[in-house]
Amino acid sequence: MISQYCKNKCEKKCICYFHNILPKPINNDLKTVALLELSSGVNDIPVKETMEYYFINNSNIFKSFPIVDTQGTLEKTIQLLDLYYNSGYRIFIGFIRSSILKNVLPWFESHPLAIGISINSTSPTLSIPKNVYRLTPSDDNILNNIKLTPYFSKRKNIFYVYSQGEEATEYVLAALLNPLSPIKNKIVPIPILPDSSNINDVMTIYKSKNYNPLTDATIEYLFLGNQRYDFINLFSPSFIPVPTFDISLNTFPILNDIQEILWNNLYYSYQNINISTSPIWRKGYNTLGGEKYSTVTLNSLQLNNILKNKTDTNELSNYAFVQQFNENKDIIYFSYSGYVIKNKIWTPESVIINDPIFGYVFKGLI
Repeated sequence: MISQYCKNKCEKKCICYFHNILPKPINNDLKTVALLELSSGVNDIPVKETMEYYFINNSNIFKSFPIVDTQGTLEKTIQLLDLYYNSGYRIFIGFIRSSILKNVLPWFESHPLAIGISINSTSPTLSIPKNVYRLTPSDDNILNNIKLTPYFSKRKNIFYVYSQGEEATEYVLAALLNPLSPIKNKIVPIPILPDSSNINDVMTIYKSKNYNPLTDATIEYLFLGNQRYDFINLFSPSFIPVPTFDISLNTFPILNDIQEILWNNLYYSYQNINISTSPIWRKGYNTLGGEKYSTVTLNSLQLNNILKNKTDTNELSNYAFVQQFNENKDIIYFSYSGYVIKNKIWTPESVIINDPIFGYVFKGLI
């Protein structure tokens, strides 16, 4: 009797049965590589350490893959994309900086079988159709909050200290100076070169504006080389900082004892730390610490698994908040936390949420 289960009319319930009616994993043979900036001063090392933590401690869920240093250059990044693509790799994780992602998009367009995962790129200029998933919300979300928060509208001067020439930081500058921005007349731009050779411009411009910690504020967007630490180290008891809001979404800066006292209640750090996290996320965070743990990397590993096995990323379960993408493959929903260094401890001060049910929710100062 012919088996009713087999489309090939086999004489018994054979492997064809299982092949034809059971769900088949999609892209299960795709190979993954992470292309990170590990020797250029950009803060990709926490991404590497977070990946390696889960490769070791959760190897039953996350299979390890190569992690390669791009040296922070576009030329090296393209060379590595070509090298690994020609070796059969199809999923590429990295592209932390918006400037790098912008310049590799033509490569992805010419390689339609390749899939990118950008962990931290944030420039709204890249909210365009592409075959690269972006896991961090765009800078517009933080900007909208800054422009609408009464705290900033009451400042006399708002210094904007930023990495010069970067896609994301230059976008923020233009947005802050936009004629429709309610705080445009308060903005004092201070661009910092990649090697921080002009870091003393901060002191010069602050003093030229007769800066006052009681009436002024700083928006800081520094992430190249040692820029952020050079900025922090610039201040002293004779040059007191103004309240400073770090919007780079980097890991917490490591402050020494003197800096923790000097910056007490004055250094605020936006973090992509969500209001709902899983035990596996919290264990990694608590083990590595806020200075070394990349908060979005775990979701990138889970997305990588889904891309290897499913076609619909809306089926994505995740470990930190809601991970859902729009038609441009940009993350839709988000949850930011604002922390301030207080009594030598990074203390939650505020939260900004965009939730699929409750919409936009904000509580706190920043």
